[in-house]
Amino acid sequence: MSVLVNILDTYYMAGLWEGLSPVPTFFRDRYFPTGAGDIYAADKVLVEYKDGDNDMAPFMVMGADPINVKREGYEIHDYSPTYVSQSRDLTADQLKQRGFGEAILSKSTEEERAAKLVSEDLALLERRFSRTEEYLCSQVMINNGFTIQEHLDETHTRTAELKYYDPLKGNDGVYTITQWGVGTTFADVCADIEAMCDALSERGLPAVDLVIGRKVRDFLLSMSDFRDLVNKQSGIIVAEGGIRQTLSQYQGVTFLGTINFNGYDLNVIVSNEQYSAVSGGSVVRTNYFPATSMMVTAPAAGHLMYAHIVHMDEAGEIDTITGKRVPDLFVDRKKKKREIILESRPLAAPQNYSPWIYAAGVVA
Repeated sequence: MSVLVNILDTYYMAGLWEGLSPVPTFFRDRYFPTGAGDIYAADKVLVEYKDGDNDMAPFMVMGADPINVKREGYEIHDYSPTYVSQSRDLTADQLKQRGFGEAILSKSTEEERAAKLVSEDLALLERRFSRTEEYLCSQVMINNGFTIQEHLDETHTRTAELKYYDPLKGNDGVYTITQWGVGTTFADVCADIEAMCDALSERGLPAVDLVIGRKVRDFLLSMSDFRDLVNKQSGIIVAEGGIRQTLSQYQGVTFLGTINFNGYDLNVIVSNEQYSAVSGGSVVRTNYFPATSMMVTAPAAGHLMYAHIVHMDEAGEIDTITGKRVPDLFVDRKKKKREIILESRPLAAPQNYSPWIYAAGVVA
């Protein structure tokens, strides 16, 4: 006995989305994992971060009362996450046409074409959503917060901003550097990177990765001391936070090796990931991470959280759905059109105060 399945049901489409292959994104995968407690059945999410711990336990006289460790340097805020939404039309005419890659004399039914198109549309939207999350995560690391343009429609936007530091006290996640150039020695390079690592370790935070842009890579590889060290290394980072001697799964991201900079062993990672953005009416390829910058941080320095999505069905019933992605459907019977909508409410946040140190304009 056959079972009728509504392929455009929200929960069915959510199941289709769950079955899609994950889109690999470097900054999101390595530095902003999503744990079980990061998906909220609420309109806002809790952002909690604290100081790193670098204190010692005290020596005590035998029999003296222990010194109590105060609970301090802890902050909790509730934020309404960003909202990401995009849609794809599915018309009656499209269901009658031969699909891309479909045999010319195919006997596919309209229902079979609809199922295939829904799956393809969700996969396309997911790739775009993943790029948006990658952009959000990279911006949080670069700016210790983010400034984004929220679209009211296709032409009108408004600015939304969030800072994970007190502007009156300054941004601990920034290192001011004297630009490298002619006359810069490898000792100078090591001193700058050491200072960035010190800024983290002094606050009890790990320094594991050195992320560099393409032009910084070119400058470093022009130095024989650095190039000799790199020639002894090979490998590539993986989503689980480790390093494996295999081909890269991240397009535009390469691993140069683990290099010692004045005592700090750092994974040197080149980020040349790009996305397409419209500027002045033209499509421009833009780097997630600036070519002239570098940053010291550690895996899982942040986390990516999600708030719920509220839907209303055709009967007017309210449904609250939790998850990374929530698909929905809008039906326009007059135009014989179904609009598949994918929604998400992500927020990228640090686990500690300023768990990364970013330097801009390292090279010209």
